[in-house]
Amino acid sequence: MADKIVIFNEDFNGMFDQSVNPARIESEVVPLISTTKEDSIIVDNNNLACSYCRVSFPNVRTQREHYRLDWHRYNLKLSLQLKPPIAEEEFSKKTENDEVSSISGSEEDEQDTLDTLATTQGKIFLQNDKGQVFSLYRGVLLVDKKEEIASVNFYKRYKDNCYDNKQWAVLMLGGGHFAGAIFNYLTPLVHKTFHCYTVRQGQGGSQSSRDNKSGGSHPKSAGASLRRYNEQALIDHVSDIMSTWSEELKKCSLIFYRASGPFNRAVLFGGKEPLLDRSDSRLRTIPFSTGRATYTEVKRVHLELCSASLYSSLNDAISSPEKDPKRNKARSSCINRAKSREPLERPLPGEISHGNSQENLSKIELKLKDEIVLKLEDSNDEEFVLDETNLEVSFEDLEEFGDSLTPEQRKKGQHKKKPKKSKNQKLREKEDLRKQNLINIAIKGNTVFLEELLQERSKIFENMSKQEVSKEIFNEILDEAGNSFLHLAAMNEHEEMLQYLLENEADPCLKNKHQQTPYSITNSKLSREIFKKFAKKNPEKYNYNKAQIPVNTLTDEEIAEKKRAMRKVKREKEKEKKKEIHIKKKEDEHKDRFLSLSDREKRALAAERRILNAQGKVIARCFLCGSDMAGKVPFEYLENRFCSIECLKGHRMKTSNC
Repeated sequence: MADKIVIFNEDFNGMFDQSVNPARIESEVVPLISTTKEDSIIVDNNNLACSYCRVSFPNVRTQREHYRLDWHRYNLKLSLQLKPPIAEEEFSKKTENDEVSSISGSEEDEQDTLDTLATTQGKIFLQNDKGQVFSLYRGVLLVDKKEEIASVNFYKRYKDNCYDNKQWAVLMLGGGHFAGAIFNYLTPLVHKTFHCYTVRQGQGGSQSSRDNKSGGSHPKSAGASLRRYNEQALIDHVSDIMSTWSEELKKCSLIFYRASGPFNRAVLFGGKEPLLDRSDSRLRTIPFSTGRATYTEVKRVHLELCSASLYSSLNDAISSPEKDPKRNKARSSCINRAKSREPLERPLPGEISHGNSQENLSKIELKLKDEIVLKLEDSNDEEFVLDETNLEVSFEDLEEFGDSLTPEQRKKGQHKKKPKKSKNQKLREKEDLRKQNLINIAIKGNTVFLEELLQERSKIFENMSKQEVSKEIFNEILDEAGNSFLHLAAMNEHEEMLQYLLENEADPCLKNKHQQTPYSITNSKLSREIFKKFAKKNPEKYNYNKAQIPVNTLTDEEIAEKKRAMRKVKREKEKEKKKEIHIKKKEDEHKDRFLSLSDREKRALAAERRILNAQGKVIARCFLCGSDMAGKVPFEYLENRFCSIECLKGHRMKTSNC
């Protein structure tokens, strides 16, 4: 079995030294041809020889006939597998013993070499001087499949792509889904996902491919128009994201992408100014199958790409089930007629067990044999002619097979074959079951299990700190409503779990699909006090305004002092109010006293005040309403003074009625 290890950590850096070369097993090493006379190949001046079978020919006709032999083709296949050829006598023996079932070789010859395994898995097997064997994906070290391995300096490639610069980019585009992220080591620097409706539901394929097939008559339905608009929006959105990430992309040592179909490839590489340059040596395609383009899938792809498999020996690498290419081969319906097949021992049909049916059949068989023997004895060695008279055999004593089911019940009981679940469905069900278990733990408030889960994950990711592992675990979205561990613990009022999660990097700023934070979703005062105390203890850790947690919390002494200050201000306001009421009351008394005077008395009072206050302020009042006219231009008639024309008219109407 192979051990997984991250290629960025110090253990792997120590194994990947300058002595690393492609791994080879003994059978894959081409033996050197002996230079002795017995083993040397005799080649004539006219080159009438076969270098694969190591034989020479007297003329061209014999040479051409040799090239049509199965022996030559068999040696040709061996040479492609870097194996030495066999002699014609040995090939004849194998053919006679049926050891060679086809020209491609026997079953032993069909065993996969390391190169075949590496090609199937998209990986490369390497070995250092210490005998340590490991495999990692070709795209990490090689530019493409055509690159010659013999001319590659693996240590320099690893140092440039994985040791000096650990920043990689992963881009996935397909079916209207886009997901991308840039990682520095295992930490995502930036990431973005979105989805546009571009795929024709029920029929598949993008709208642009449908339009190209239809010629000039494009579909004019509302769905087609919406898909065309969304395709352009997808291109613009991806272009904006790539331009925003341009500085980070320039720093990346490798860029892995998956763009299935001509439309998705055109988004990345099409147009006058393509987002990615095809000639960029950093570009790599993702060498294994992936799911829908989501942020979770991008993280899984990155973790898989930066993982290496360690083996104890070369034989262990070949026999490892992870590297067995036959596990993904579909069963072929074609039968290889060239291979000999062993006879299968099929079980005989079961015996009838009802009543004495078997005994009755045996008696009938014996009776027939006896009659045939008597006929032969009577014929006296003459030619025997069978009697064509019908022999009646009664089966009345045989019992029928018991069947207590009615036709309706039998029809209902027929078992239909259940459709096989795909690999993605199984993974999805497994993921849903894992999340459901976590939800049950959060609802029950099992803090002990959370601690065990954190310790288990910390052992798996030894190169990550405890804080990074805690962020990854406790900030995961668990249900369809977008709730995290903090949301569920706050809803169920588990104060102990809330305290544990906040102390282990759980983010209180996360919002669910209803835009609710863990603080706003709870109705418990104790739970809210835990959030407030944590915010006061760690004021700079999170944006508590975004988390909707009030940070201006006061102590009991500060609250009492604030109440005393408020009472003092209230008393002062009451005093000022009483003073204003007293002044207004005096003003009203003066006003009423003035209004009770006649016009002559008012004129006399005004003249008296002017004399008394010749050097001071003169209070002049309206003769009708008695309001103060200080600073105003009065309206006068017959030596009467008024504050407004309305008061003047009112006074005239009053005097005229009198």
